[in-house]
Amino acid sequence: MVQVKDIMAVMEEIAPQHLAESWDKVGLAIGNPESTVKKILVALDVTKEVISEAIEKNANMIITHHPMLLFQKMDSITADTNLGNKIFKLITNDIAAFSAHTNLDIAKGGTNDVLAELIDLQNVELLEITEKQVLQKIVVYVPISHEQAVREAMCQAGAGHIGKYACCTFGTKGTGTFLPLDGTNPYLGQKGELEFAEEIRLETIAPKTKTATIIKAMCQAHPYEEVAFDIYTVEQTGKAEGIGRIGTLKQQMEFSTFAAMLKQKLGLDSIRLTGDPHKMIKTVGLCTGSGAEFLSLAQKKGADVYLTGDMKFHEAQKAVDTGICVADVTHYASEVLIVPVLQKMLQQKAEQNSWDLEVICSAVNGQTFWSL
Repeated sequence: MVQVKDIMAVMEEIAPQHLAESWDKVGLAIGNPESTVKKILVALDVTKEVISEAIEKNANMIITHHPMLLFQKMDSITADTNLGNKIFKLITNDIAAFSAHTNLDIAKGGTNDVLAELIDLQNVELLEITEKQVLQKIVVYVPISHEQAVREAMCQAGAGHIGKYACCTFGTKGTGTFLPLDGTNPYLGQKGELEFAEEIRLETIAPKTKTATIIKAMCQAHPYEEVAFDIYTVEQTGKAEGIGRIGTLKQQMEFSTFAAMLKQKLGLDSIRLTGDPHKMIKTVGLCTGSGAEFLSLAQKKGADVYLTGDMKFHEAQKAVDTGICVADVTHYASEVLIVPVLQKMLQQKAEQNSWDLEVICSAVNGQTFWSL
């Protein structure tokens, strides 16, 4: 039986909530973590049409990119308001609503990476770093007989990653001493007698966010009643996370040619553009959703063109003045790309866990703009 909390745990692996901006409202907005889930509907927004679709298709959970309670002020919940009506429908039909927003923008494989992959960007880097992973060193003292078991448990829980290398540890042989007192059941030695044990000082590096999980796994694999270990703060940092992406095209092309390709790949009827249509472009900066605030940063990093949505007049005017080309691909089109990707991730996880779970994409077209 799969529960809402199981899906939440999977989503935490895909887009950890600690990556989200402080103002964001990600996670479970409506629902009981203990409720059973047999079908998930993935969409960009929790609209009334999407809720009706979930009811019609007997989905127990809706997972979206945009939080349904973002920027919403509620003094009361009544069925005669748009938001209140949606909440009532979700609750009365026992449908949970979960979202991963800026954390999914920032996470590897999230919205920005999907857009970068769609246009085949090369040498992709973060546009703006929002967080650098805090690392800690974990040291544990293990009898030689259990060195490998403890090492494997720690590495499987997330320790030992340095760059592109996994299971990085170091072990030093030494002699440990301990005196078992009354009430103990020592793995080695006798109560009341000082024991000298040949042990390994096993040390490794770990992200601070995973330290508690690693310690738990370490203790479970360790034979001692009381496990001796130390945790040290280190100055080096782990992998960086960030918003937006910047990279290069395989070959240089005119902005108008690039824009036509974008229009086709994103399935847009039209596309808003600023800048010289004949400018040759090679370096592309992007931020899905509303990312006009990163326009200047993209230019400073050498972008010839910048992709985002929700561009305003004065922002576009600034782009024209500074010479960078801009393509407003709409908020919706830049982010709806994540829906089938997320559906595939969740379905694969369900198959790996042998869950009786179906994950489907919403068929609702949530694009609010149309063109003549």
